[in-house]
Amino acid sequence: MSVRLFEGRDHAAAYLQYRVTPDELISTVMSYMKNKEPNQCNLAVDVGCGSGQGTVLLAPYFTKIVGTDVSPAQLEMALTNENPPNVSYRECPAEKLPFASGEVDLVMAVTAAHWFDREKFLLEADRVLRPGGCLALLSYSMNIELEYGDVSNTTLNDISGNDAFYFSE
Repeated sequence: MSVRLFEGRDHAAAYLQYRVTPDELISTVMSYMKNKEPNQCNLAVDVGCGSGQGTVLLAPYFTKIVGTDVSPAQLEMALTNENPPNVSYRECPAEKLPFASGEVDLVMAVTAAHWFDREKFLLEADRVLRPGGCLALLSYSMNIELEYGDVSNTTLNDISGNDAFYFSE
């Protein structure tokens, strides 16, 4: 189960003010996706979206973007942003995404994946990603172990043919 922090209204407001905005991550991921499969930008999911700063940055590139978070207060704060019409938000844990298998083109988590149950999240991301989809994670540290089962972080890109990015600031 996801770690449930950052859920109060006061903390959500501070989070909106101080959370990193991942412009460089979005630019790098979109460049990669457009070079690999230029017409596959239908659905992006920003997992652990918090107050939505990264979610809205995907709007120019995808037909539909859904930010997910376990915190109603964070999602309420995200709704106070100026959201483009193709952006929406859903309350759910990272390990149980409300999407069909193979439906998602991009699963992104910005400074949130370290709170997830890694094994369950990676299996869930693999389930919802279409073949050739992209998993992009941004973290503050390289201390996140991105492995599950017998798959190490060096072979994460090979999981079911999906691609993964791991960025650290």
